[in-house]
Amino acid sequence: MFDFVNFAASKLQLFLLIILRASGLFIMAPVLSHRSFPTTAKVGLTILLAIILVATLDGTPAPEAKSLSELVVLAAKEMLVGLAIGFMFALLLMGVQAAGDIISYQIGFTMASVFDPSSGTQVSTLGQFWFLVATLIFLGLNGHHIAISAFYDSYRLIPAGQVVMNGSVGELLMTNSAYVFVIALKLAAPVIVSLVLIDVAMGVLSRMMPTMNVFILGFSVKVGVGLIVVALSLPIFAYVLEKATGYLNDQLSILLTSLGRA
Repeated sequence: MFDFVNFAASKLQLFLLIILRASGLFIMAPVLSHRSFPTTAKVGLTILLAIILVATLDGTPAPEAKSLSELVVLAAKEMLVGLAIGFMFALLLMGVQAAGDIISYQIGFTMASVFDPSSGTQVSTLGQFWFLVATLIFLGLNGHHIAISAFYDSYRLIPAGQVVMNGSVGELLMTNSAYVFVIALKLAAPVIVSLVLIDVAMGVLSRMMPTMNVFILGFSVKVGVGLIVVALSLPIFAYVLEKATGYLNDQLSILLTSLGRA
């Protein structure tokens, strides 16, 4: 006779574990985690993903939890997988924000900061501008689809309740976190190089005409040249984001494989 009670309880446990993994994704992933994205929509999408995956993962055995403490550990591990998936893609926008802050400091826009309601902190104007442009490019590259696809693929590498924690996971997370500075340097490089050349030119000019107030002139020139280079480097900006998205997606596959390896 078919044991309907145990079957329903097993599916319910699997459903809840999927919800927890999806919740981690919506907490950390770019665009999906933004405060402007309605909470009701986040909850609805989380439940919808869980319903779809419960039917898709029909042959996946539900993990056995013999006590409440084991169930809590399973839940924490599932949430960690979702957070890891979202974190890998969040590194992209972190790098963009860091690049904007570097450029704002170099140009002299440090004092011109704005309040970011999503993070609750003061951010530079260029950093916020690049963050919004990067968000649009991320959506244009179907980055949100890539994140959800990576979430689905995670169950192929890490079945529900079979997350394995080891030292290589922490090492991979720290290594990939450093990629934020790589993205920031690549995006800020055209402006940094241009401003270094401006400083050299101002230094030569001050030696040739000692009476000229190079400091005041240099500030105006830096602002103008910096903004022009930012505008001209937007195609490079899109190219770097496209390559960085692909790279982080590849690194995410390595991370998920490490989390699912026994």
